[in-house]
Amino acid sequence: MSAVEPPPGAGPAFDATVFRRVIGNFMTGVVVITTVDDGAPCGMTVSAVSSLSLEPPMLLVCLSAASATQEAVLRSGRFAVNILAEHQGHIAERFARAGSEDKFADLATRTGRTGVPLLADVLATVECRIAEVVGGGTHRVFLAEAVHAEATEGSPLAYFRGEFGKFELGLDAEVYRRLRRSILDRRFGADEPLQVEQLAAQLSVSPSSVYYALTRLVGDKLVSRDPQRGHVVTPLDVATSDDVLDARLAIELGAAELVGDRLSAEQLRELRELAAATGSHVRDGRFGDVEGFIDASHAFHRFLVDATGVRSLVDAYERLSLPDLLARALPGVTDPDPRLITDHVDLVEALERADLPAVRRVLTAHNERAKAVQRAGIERRGGQL
Repeated sequence: MSAVEPPPGAGPAFDATVFRRVIGNFMTGVVVITTVDDGAPCGMTVSAVSSLSLEPPMLLVCLSAASATQEAVLRSGRFAVNILAEHQGHIAERFARAGSEDKFADLATRTGRTGVPLLADVLATVECRIAEVVGGGTHRVFLAEAVHAEATEGSPLAYFRGEFGKFELGLDAEVYRRLRRSILDRRFGADEPLQVEQLAAQLSVSPSSVYYALTRLVGDKLVSRDPQRGHVVTPLDVATSDDVLDARLAIELGAAELVGDRLSAEQLRELRELAAATGSHVRDGRFGDVEGFIDASHAFHRFLVDATGVRSLVDAYERLSLPDLLARALPGVTDPDPRLITDHVDLVEALERADLPAVRRVLTAHNERAKAVQRAGIERRGGQL
């Protein structure tokens, strides 16, 4: 049998640079492969993972043959696939870096059933044992049997054109925005059940889009999961509002301790501009633009937390969903306390002096005023939103 002739006009080997650029247009999910090697945890970020079989359940994972984690997986014979959630791009970046740094430092982990480390708060995990290893160019392809899997609700982190980001379909995002606005506008009552099929019919969308929206709204603390009734509108009362604002205060006091006198002149200038921006939305003792004030206030308060550089602290602050908390109560406030604005300026001045006791006093007093304003808005609208 004669050899197959190349097609007419066939040129030299395909340009790897062109291939990399073209394949970059393929969006993939992002996972961190973890294993243990001689008692030490190992891990790396990977996007080349796919389901191989359901009977038996198997995965296919491609790892660079030059990586230390690949060698550790090969020696260990077991590994875990940690599927990252949309807000965990910083974890993907950490485990994608080459070098000898401890990539697990400051990260919450637990030991899986196979003895390998599992990352906490990820979207899902699959623990595997290697069944077969195949060479493929610069990589090794691991065919592995899944021995245990767990998943939570949420949206995945995606990888596209060399960047990590959120995977979000336009229609799903629009359904989320519409339902979120309906809750903030009180078109649903407090503790009212939200039926997926009914909402899908009303919005003329698929139930999957509604379920996606409700899952995100659970993360926003606007919706809760009731064991008997399913998704319900999370009631907002004075006690809940006070609790969230006290949590914000605790985080900000901790951030102030960490930052100390380390804010640069540029950072202080930016913080002063943010303080001025909050005041621009209050005119003649009234909110001129409630949404604008909420956005400006959130940016101001988050600045100090961001300045710590501690990602876990920032994540904890974001999980409070403060803009949504304020958006539900402030529209009922007719006369906001003007000291909410002057407190911001006082805080900047205390930070400029590196006067930590004064920073604590301003933050604590501001928190009591914020709770009083929220309380007034909630009580004016019936005591529960």
